[in-house]
Amino acid sequence: MATQLETLPLVIDGQPTTALESNKFAVYSLERQKDVYFAESADVDAANRAAGAALKAFKSWKRTNGVERRKLLLRYAQVLRSHEAELVAAQRAETGMSEMWAKKNVELSSNLIEETAACITRLQGEIPQTQTPGGLALALTVPVGPVLAIAPWNSPVILAGRAIATPVAAGCTVVLKASELSPKTHHLLVQYFEEAGLPKGVVNILQTRREDAAAVTEALIAHPAIRKIEFIGSAGVGRIIGQLGGKYLKPVLMELGGKGPVIVLDDANLEDAAQKSIAGGEFLTTLSDRVKHDTDDLAFLHHGQLCFSSEKVIVLKSVADKFQEILKKTAANFNAGNAVTARMMDQSLQKLKDAQSKGADFLVGGPEQASISALKPTILTGVTSAMDISDEEAFGPSFSLYIAENDEEAIEIANATKYGLNAAVHSTRMEHALAVAQELETGQVHVNSMTAHDEPTLPVGGSKGSGWGRNNALWGLKEFTEIKTITLSMGGNSFL
Repeated sequence: MATQLETLPLVIDGQPTTALESNKFAVYSLERQKDVYFAESADVDAANRAAGAALKAFKSWKRTNGVERRKLLLRYAQVLRSHEAELVAAQRAETGMSEMWAKKNVELSSNLIEETAACITRLQGEIPQTQTPGGLALALTVPVGPVLAIAPWNSPVILAGRAIATPVAAGCTVVLKASELSPKTHHLLVQYFEEAGLPKGVVNILQTRREDAAAVTEALIAHPAIRKIEFIGSAGVGRIIGQLGGKYLKPVLMELGGKGPVIVLDDANLEDAAQKSIAGGEFLTTLSDRVKHDTDDLAFLHHGQLCFSSEKVIVLKSVADKFQEILKKTAANFNAGNAVTARMMDQSLQKLKDAQSKGADFLVGGPEQASISALKPTILTGVTSAMDISDEEAFGPSFSLYIAENDEEAIEIANATKYGLNAAVHSTRMEHALAVAQELETGQVHVNSMTAHDEPTLPVGGSKGSGWGRNNALWGLKEFTEIKTITLSMGGNSFL
């Protein structure tokens, strides 16, 4: 007898519900070659109900004091840790990610939430000087209001967990538009938040089929209750969200794609630079000791499906030959992981084929599948501006290798992109690395680390075409507040 698959509802005002006409879609696992869940697809009416519920909850939630919000977030972090097994299972079923990366999601998300909790009481106002005799002014930090959070599937616990916990910590309520590729994981995050004590309705969650997404998203952004949008995803969709934000005069916090350059200077530790360019040895060291260093899990981290992945590796000519040999040897020890969908895998594959047709060579791999759900790890050389992959995210297990005559040319190649999310510089001399890092047009630069580096206490965000605003800690909290000025004049009467 066939097992009936779970159907994920919409959750509005704390209650499971459907659209006016129930319309389910399947969540398909490419790795497992089968449906793993079904999910209800929201319509415009459901979007309006979710926004209204967020406004209703905001009227009371905004009055919850900072100490209580801090206690709640600390409990939430502990609840997430206690449900690690369920979160890992859901992530692996939906996206085919490795167990290592799934565990990393839970650990980093819990740490981010704890750091956010620690910063809540640092949201303070001021008493500015006034020119009015006997007057008094207050500049109060207040929550911005209900927030629409649109979270992606590729780091589903880290990014969705941060996207709901940070505005809630600031005193806001949330409508979470879950990814249609990882709705179960996103639902669990809301469920566990309520298990920690979050009042029902403070976070509402819905998901849509791809064909319904545009209408539902615009309805949410247009709704008068929604005061700010956070979007994490591709630059293409980010442009649409930005246009809608402008149309309806709603501020947007955006973290978009990247073209993560890695500069390997002539005084770099080449073995270390090669390992971190390919996979992420440094990133793994931030995991707890219970996650073992397993080369089957390192491969071009998460099949290259991260906006923080290394995309352009630029090596100085004087060490290029030696570095290339190390790259080839290092890459042989890694596999590709799994793509989340056949469509995304094919898009990455077509970029490799386009580069090949226009003269690119392959130091490692090539435009081929390694399995039904993965591409071969690939390193391209001879990439030119005529190739799609030169300034579009590969979003697969590949990167392009460039050779530069000197530091100046390396910086020029690194900056020759519309993106500005992250970068890495490798050098054994910190003053040398810092001089280069200061010239790179990215939101963050990591020296002797991998491009995919995130810590709860550090601001993270993009520049140029990679978005604007900053997440994490106090920087993230401030994104969901505004300043309200109140002046007090005696008007002939004493304050006392």
